[in-house]
Amino acid sequence: MPDTEPALPLLSANVERCAQVIAANELERAKEDLRRLVSIRSVSARSEGLDECASAVAQLLSDEGFATRIHSGEIAPFVVGEIGQGPATVMIYNHYDVQPEEPVELWTDPPFQMTERDGRLYGRGVADDKGEFVSRLAGWRRFWDNHDGDLPFKLVWIVDGEEEIGSPSLDAFLARHFQGERIDLCWWEFGEVDTHGTPIILLGFKGVLAVELRCRTARADLHSSLGAAVENPLWRLASAVSSLRDETGRILIEGFYSDVVAPNANSLALTTEPPFSLESVKHATGAHRLLVGVDDNTFFSRLNFEPCLNVNGFSGGYGGDGTKTVLPATGFAKLDFRLVPNQNPKTVAERLRLHLDRNGFEDIELIIHDAEVCPIRSDPEHWSVREAVPILQQWFGRSPILQPSSPASGTAHPFVERLGATIVGIGLTHHGAMLHSPDENILLDHLSKMIGFTSDYLARITALMSEAPTSSA
Repeated sequence: MPDTEPALPLLSANVERCAQVIAANELERAKEDLRRLVSIRSVSARSEGLDECASAVAQLLSDEGFATRIHSGEIAPFVVGEIGQGPATVMIYNHYDVQPEEPVELWTDPPFQMTERDGRLYGRGVADDKGEFVSRLAGWRRFWDNHDGDLPFKLVWIVDGEEEIGSPSLDAFLARHFQGERIDLCWWEFGEVDTHGTPIILLGFKGVLAVELRCRTARADLHSSLGAAVENPLWRLASAVSSLRDETGRILIEGFYSDVVAPNANSLALTTEPPFSLESVKHATGAHRLLVGVDDNTFFSRLNFEPCLNVNGFSGGYGGDGTKTVLPATGFAKLDFRLVPNQNPKTVAERLRLHLDRNGFEDIELIIHDAEVCPIRSDPEHWSVREAVPILQQWFGRSPILQPSSPASGTAHPFVERLGATIVGIGLTHHGAMLHSPDENILLDHLSKMIGFTSDYLARITALMSEAPTSSA
């Protein structure tokens, strides 16, 4: 969440003095790799350029010593690179597909032509997720060039081509190619850097259930005078939606909270002192009306740990200029739930249907658009987090923020449920990166620091596995 308060004092002297730097040629090579990938229009929503980009990614991994394979998916190929062996397995997950570039007219420069201006790199995918991939690849190159001997653990790198359309093939792909394997750590495809330059380690994601409620009360729109006798579908929908939640945001569906697993003490402790203020959120977003009970002391905990229900859209009847005295025949409401461990989207959908039926809304149709993304949360005391903190502080000059859960969602649960992985999100995406928008960008400074962090993090994992490979994970 963007933070607009004045920058806090640095924990060390300042970023320039306390952070290390990488060589200019390392940064230039990373920029060239990123320029090549950005130039490939790998838009999964249009099935465009996916094979070409998968081949380019596979070549980059192969050039750096990985045994590389390309596997087919429903929409796009998966690229898998592997190197090393040992009792522990670390997985890096990225994706090479990007969002559509529209509206093109709002880009300062062509979206698939990477440009550099004022310390930033611009282009579609330069942050999400090609820049994250390249920063890690360049960091691996820096590490591997200075490493002697074999890698004492197995490193598996998966680069997905369907992430921007919900990764429909991911779970089946993992089941087919990694069934029975145990993954100790999955380094997730992105991480954040806040407006002060402080890196954020993301430790979880909420699940999501997206549904639509539809109601029809007549064959066609009617004259509004008939409203004295004929039911209005928008009233029906408004009544149904209002029955689902109270003014505090608590969801009123029977059994909705019965599966919720409370956060552990370590996770709770991370929210006692929010890294940004409620006032900064209001200033950054323009939000001025909060749920009852939300204040400076509760907002951050709620963002991390509380499920929520949103009305995404509500429509039907006449919405044009002036008036039209009409009784609509149909209406719809689109909703999404953000879920927390151990809530299952499909189970929540079943309970929603039961709630509607029990409250007299049997006639309202329930359409499920997305019930696949389950919530996950990692332990902040996991070795991968402990080892990352001092290295991030060394490179960024600030002690990182550990965030128990992103308020948003990601398809991370197959790695946890199927492979037993701990998920951590560490990356270079800053809060002004314009993800999915025109002029998507990253800061060159952050790219350089993430290359250095990656190199040192891999070196530390290598040392850890060499010292005590059976107990470190």
